[in-house]
Amino acid sequence: MTVASAVNWPNENPTADLVGTTGGPQMPENPDIDEASVGYSPADGTQQGVVYTVSKAGDDVVIRAEVAALAADATCPSLPPGTTLGKPGQG
Repeated sequence: MTVASAVNWPNENPTADLVGTTGGPQMPENPDIDEASVGYSPADGTQQGVVYTVSKAGDDVVIRAEVAALAADATCPSLPPGTTLGKPGQG
């Protein structure tokens, strides 16, 4: 399996109620790609979701999932005017 095929699979088989945060076309097959991240969240603008990091490991890949959820009483620091936080998976 390649990094590209592992990253593209969730786009072709989406998880119920989660939307991709990175957008754009499928990742092209390229054996030189050795790592990629892709994020999914329950809605646009939320800071909750899942980020998958796919890394080449010999002839195969390994996948790490990071899940983020905010508690009902969570607070985030105020951002300067005109700025926003990136969506899950966007760094």
